[in-house]
Amino acid sequence: MMWLSLAWRSAWSRRQALAMVIVSVCVSVLIVLGVQQLRDDAKRSFSNALSGVDLIVGPRGSATELMLYSVFQIGRPSRNMGYEGFTALAQLPQVQWAVPIQLGDSYLGHPVLGSTPDLFTRFKSQGQGLRWAEGRAFADPLLQPQALSEVVLGAEVAKRFGHRLNDKLVLTHGQSSGPGTEHEDHPMTVVGILAPTGAPIDRSVIVSLQAFEAMHVGWGMGISPSALKAAGGLSQAPDMKDLQPTSLSAVWVGLHNRAEVFSVRRNIESLERGQLMAVMPGVALDELWQIVKVVENTLLLVGMLVAVSAMFSVAAVLLVAMAGRRKELAILRAMGAAPLGLMGFVLLESLLVCVVGIVLGYLLCQALLLLGQDVLRTEFGVLVQTGWPAAQSWWALGGLCGVALLASCVPAWRAYRLSLSDGLHPPSV
Repeated sequence: MMWLSLAWRSAWSRRQALAMVIVSVCVSVLIVLGVQQLRDDAKRSFSNALSGVDLIVGPRGSATELMLYSVFQIGRPSRNMGYEGFTALAQLPQVQWAVPIQLGDSYLGHPVLGSTPDLFTRFKSQGQGLRWAEGRAFADPLLQPQALSEVVLGAEVAKRFGHRLNDKLVLTHGQSSGPGTEHEDHPMTVVGILAPTGAPIDRSVIVSLQAFEAMHVGWGMGISPSALKAAGGLSQAPDMKDLQPTSLSAVWVGLHNRAEVFSVRRNIESLERGQLMAVMPGVALDELWQIVKVVENTLLLVGMLVAVSAMFSVAAVLLVAMAGRRKELAILRAMGAAPLGLMGFVLLESLLVCVVGIVLGYLLCQALLLLGQDVLRTEFGVLVQTGWPAAQSWWALGGLCGVALLASCVPAWRAYRLSLSDGLHPPSV
């Protein structure tokens, strides 16, 4: 305790210089812990981008491709699954609910997602359901035909284009834009705007399956009904019974008992003569995350290098200040301190500075994450979990303390040598 008290008082006497060192250590620890925690939280959030869904069903092919277009609306399916497959899997006794997904059109670069009103009650991201910023979900067109013209906007779409309730939209046929590619004959009315979730649905424009089909009635070879009508083709109002889709891009499935997921998966993949594929979202998303693992590890490496440089700055400050402390060390030597004790005294002082910087860095990291957790979730889709550092972070902090002590061996050895040579008559400075 005596050496600890001496180390604290000695550091306090040089608090101005050491304060800058502590700030440097604090910032470096903030970077290391922040990168580590955001990396873990980002991976967890990515794996839970679509939570509450036990299986995603689509046409047989690449599981990665199915996840990209059905969850993140990136790319488009090379082929669709039959609507009969959706009807068959929805009737399986183990299936609690099934939400169909239809993709293909866009609105100013944002994907149009066709589904049923069940989407708004079944969809969850990070374990949280959808909330409404304004308005409501579109109605069931089978009960209310006017719902064929209703559309719901994700938070990012509404914010980017400044849309409000009752605005009129014209969607685009496919992903391209230009004359003759817009559904001008079927304008849509905004009836709801979703609150920000940080999930890909924020970038989506959502319509009913029947509205999706109604927009494509009369299209032939990529030519709009208005162009066909001008060329002498026929155009008539669609009958509701003709708006039943014949194919789907994917289906989100929820089970009564998740323990039966493997048996249900086999049953689904046997439907439609084995043309279907059922993917477990969590497993597929974990595999997809491996693609960005190099970037993730690079960020962590940069953070560690910054932290190590800060630890060496502690040793540099102590070494520079050693010439001015020769009288202090001589007095301690005269009072009976052994040379090895003085060496340990300098190491203890270095460790004390590092510990203070680490504690402040941890507190600052947790405070910033706590203050920014809403922004991180809604803007970046990262659900932050504050608390004690993970085991890997503890190892990193322990390693930083070890680096600081190792770097401090140089000024400590210098203190040891000076205490032997100076005695009671240190050179005047």
